[in-house]
Amino acid sequence: MMAILKSITIVSEVRQVFMFKRFIGWFAVVAAVIGVLLASQYFFQPMSSDLSAIGQGQPSLVLAYENFSPESGAVLNQLNRIRKDYQGVMNFAVADLGTPQGQAFARQHNLSNGAAVFLSAEGKPLSVAFLTSDEQALRKLLDENLVLVGIAR
Repeated sequence: MMAILKSITIVSEVRQVFMFKRFIGWFAVVAAVIGVLLASQYFFQPMSSDLSAIGQGQPSLVLAYENFSPESGAVLNQLNRIRKDYQGVMNFAVADLGTPQGQAFARQHNLSNGAAVFLSAEGKPLSVAFLTSDEQALRKLLDENLVLVGIAR
């Protein structure tokens, strides 16, 4: 009888240890996911789809963006990488073609997926171009358009 009670106690202790290890494992996974989400919010600031900053004193570049499009996704990633170099000089935004506001903006400026319009500080359209994910070509295009509004970089 004593051996049976001892076996039950050992099985119970093993089960508790196993459940504790399982809990720790799940806790570690949840903590890692939360850490990644917080880090991504800190390091990656998505491009705004708020078009109200257009014409408010700084030139703007607005990309017509279709979700799930590899081409516009690559361009958007490249813009996100270089826009910090243009911070304070110009605004960046997307016209999300999946929203009524983005569709209306695209129609108004005759944009399609992957095209962008460069607007003056007053909101006047200056040029439309299909953007590339090539960093140097993109920087050249931005710098050329900034020269049009009197900003040399």
